[in-house]
Amino acid sequence: MKIPLRIIPDQPRPPAFNMAADLFMLRRCVEDQSVYLRLYTWEPPAVSLGCMQDPLATLDTDALQRDGIAWVRRPTGGRAVLHLEDLTYSVAFPHALSAMGSTIAESYAAISRCIACGLRLAGVTTESHDSGLDAAEVRRDVKLPCFLAPNRDETMVDGRKLVGSAQKRTAEAVLQHGSIPLTGAFARLPEYLRISEEQRARQRDLLRRKCAWVDLVRPGLGAAELGRCIADGFVETLHANAAASAWAPEEMSAIAEMSGDASVQRV
Repeated sequence: MKIPLRIIPDQPRPPAFNMAADLFMLRRCVEDQSVYLRLYTWEPPAVSLGCMQDPLATLDTDALQRDGIAWVRRPTGGRAVLHLEDLTYSVAFPHALSAMGSTIAESYAAISRCIACGLRLAGVTTESHDSGLDAAEVRRDVKLPCFLAPNRDETMVDGRKLVGSAQKRTAEAVLQHGSIPLTGAFARLPEYLRISEEQRARQRDLLRRKCAWVDLVRPGLGAAELGRCIADGFVETLHANAAASAWAPEEMSAIAEMSGDASVQRV
C-alpha cells in the first residue's frame, strides 16, 4: 500500500504560527495515519531557538530589534538558526508508518533521501555523509550555531553542509523540520547572538566555509520552485499517494489558538 502524503505548500507566516503549525501536524498525522509535509518561509524573518535554549542568555535583543528580526522557540532541540532568505520544511508522521524509520537515525536518513531527491530535481547535486566540521571543534565551543553541529547523513554540497535539521519524537509520532538556505544570509546569525565580537567573527567565518547555500549551485532558484521540487522528491522517494491542500479554515483556527501560546518576540 502506498504511503499517504499530504503536502502543504504554505505562504510566508509569522514565527509563532510556523511553530504552532508544525506541532499541529505532529498531532494531526496520528489521526490521519499520514505523512504531512509543509514547505514555508518566515515573515518577519526570525531566529529560532532550540527548546532548551535560554533566550536571554542566547540572543542580542537590541540587535534583533534594530534589524526587525523576531525570535521563536522551536519544539525541537538544537541551537539557534536564522530564518532569512531560506526555505523551511517540516515533516510529521506516526510511528506506525514503518517506512519512515523506527529510530532517530532511520527516520533522519529517510527524510534526507527525500530532500536529496528534491534538490536533485531542482538541479542541486548533493551527497550524504557526516558533517565536514570536526566534532572536537564543536565540543571546544558549545555556542556554535546549529548549522555547525555534526550529524549523520547530512545533506552536503562539495563537502559543505546544506541542510540543518532537528527532530522531536513523542510516544505516537515524529516531527522533523529544517532550514535550506537560499542565499548566504544565514551566516548573519552571529550578529544576533550574545557573544563577543571575536566569537562573532569566528562563527561567521566557519558558517561560510563549512556550510553551503542553494544560490552557490543553482543561482536564482527561489523558494516556491525549490518547494515544489522538494515535494516531488518526497513523492518520488516514498512512492507516496500524495495530495496537496492548503490549511482548512478550522485548521487555521486551531493553529492560531496554539500560536497564542508560543514563546515569540515580535519587533
